[in-house]
Amino acid sequence: MCAINKGGGFHDATCGGRSPPPVDSRKACGKGSKCRDRSEAHLKAMAHPLDEDYAIACSTTKGFEPEPITLRVVFDWSDTDGSGKLSRKELEASLGKIRECCGALPEITDEAWNHLDEDGNGVVNFGEFAAWAGPRLGLELGVKKMLGKSATTMMRASPCGVLGCPCENFVGHEEKKHDAKCKDCKHKAGLHTTRARESAGEVPFPDYWQNHDGDFNELIPMTGKKDEWQKLLKETYRKAYTKDRAKHNPTNPKVPADFEVVNVKRNENKKTWEEYACRRGDLLAREELPELFPDVKTSLAMEKIGGAKANRLHGECNEWYLFHGTNPVAAEAICQTDFKVSRAGSSTGTLYGKGLYFAESITKADEYAKPNEEGLYAVLICRVLGGKVRYTDEVNPDPEELVHSCIEGPYDSVCGDREKTRGTYREFVLFDSEDVYVEYVIEYRRKYKD
Repeated sequence: MCAINKGGGFHDATCGGRSPPPVDSRKACGKGSKCRDRSEAHLKAMAHPLDEDYAIACSTTKGFEPEPITLRVVFDWSDTDGSGKLSRKELEASLGKIRECCGALPEITDEAWNHLDEDGNGVVNFGEFAAWAGPRLGLELGVKKMLGKSATTMMRASPCGVLGCPCENFVGHEEKKHDAKCKDCKHKAGLHTTRARESAGEVPFPDYWQNHDGDFNELIPMTGKKDEWQKLLKETYRKAYTKDRAKHNPTNPKVPADFEVVNVKRNENKKTWEEYACRRGDLLAREELPELFPDVKTSLAMEKIGGAKANRLHGECNEWYLFHGTNPVAAEAICQTDFKVSRAGSSTGTLYGKGLYFAESITKADEYAKPNEEGLYAVLICRVLGGKVRYTDEVNPDPEELVHSCIEGPYDSVCGDREKTRGTYREFVLFDSEDVYVEYVIEYRRKYKD
């Protein structure tokens, strides 16, 4: 087995394998798995990572660093248009080459495609591909280098070490940390330490999480942590009436005067976090970062109130905190299994296309929330990757055009600005569940003026 292409079975002139270098060996393409030139002449002249002679070509190409065969490399090669997503046509076209290099993969039947396209948005993202191909090919993810900066940010928190304390990061003056107390949990600063953790896998988890090892999917109660969340709801409150409030709250369409936080839980889900972290790393690794969208009210409020929570986000790829209103039972179900784009719009409408809708105002998110038997409503606090944002302030936008611009075009999300056109709210729409991670669940009560 070749030391370069582990699992591939191909050899270069020095690895000890049986394949001698041919007299007229090809050179390796410098773009590797991300090469988009699929012309017959180019493919004949240059070797790429899934070619049998790739390792030999690398050894004869001066100063060239080969790409080990990983799931990420296989995905990137199959992504012929460079969209970051695989259509069924792209995947089917690459199956032959994948089988030659890496091992057996089944045919893509309608049933197999529906299973593969887990969130039902018509294309396959890297997380979905890895979940399907990984067990069959036995390859590593290949995302450590891609995660880079985002991994460093995840590991720089200094949570409280007191057993049971939900404090996620020291709040106070860093220069006086040796003799200060945390403004949040009131425990001394010395108990807040950056924990050096070595993740068992390629994707690190946030340092302030309780779970880091094994296969976990758990909601962690944030006991004694209501104040900052109450402030968040207050900061993002805006009294504006919309038709959606009347539609979804026919028995009481009044805009609540306030919202009272009752319970807060943090979602720690290994599978969905890994998918989200890989997607974020992918956005950060783009040659051209998107135009910044810095005025998202939820993230600004987090920065004002939570400080460290806002510092977790990567603004350079338009990563934000946003709200999604629902009911307590559905909130837990989403945390367990993630969003399903195929079900989007069943209760909220599709003004900007069939996607996942998020709000920067608690009042807007609350329009879609439903109570449980105890009268508690739920809102999800989600990390969202806006990427390249398709902004629209049209009164009657073309939803098909917006969806197409994100699914098959250069954009990653849509911002619909009804605040500008109707004096109400802005909404943010995503079309891939991998662009969203539910981090907190807030259960609350509506408060009305007497």
